Amino acid sequence: MIKFIITKGDVSNEFECSLEDNIASLKDKIIKEFNLQCKYVDIDFQLERPIRSLGKFNLESGILPRPLDTYTFDRYGLEGKTVTATFHEIADYEPKKYDKKFKHSTSVGKYKAGGSGMSMSSGESFFFEKGFDIDSESDFPTLGS
Repeated sequence: MIKFIITKGDVSNEFECSLEDNIASLKDKIIKEFNLQCKYVDIDFQLERPIRSLGKFNLESGILPRPLDTYTFDRYGLEGKTVTATFHEIADYEPKKYDKKFKHSTSVGKYKAGGSGMSMSSGESFFFEKGFDIDSESDFPTLGS
């Protein structure tokens, strides 16, 4: 569990988040708990020193960049830590909603050779018009002599 102590003016609230929660869910909790009229807040972390963990995102003092809202807390090194922060109300920003949609390819099993317009299906063979003679000195000259 991660404990966030969010302060705005004289009011201070404590939020507990799991590693599966993300920054956006924390921002939603802040908006709800502080009864804000805006749709979005920027979190301004107030840390004595940066929180760094090998292979994870760093958390430093200041406003967290908005593109990091979608990442869960397991991507940061925050397990068991208490983090203090404040927030800024943002009236004219609408967060982006991302859908996880996969694009499917329509040319499965087809190979187009170098844009020549020629296509091959899986299992077909292709033969060059000119053959090579493995024993020919002109096709395969000796190396190093």
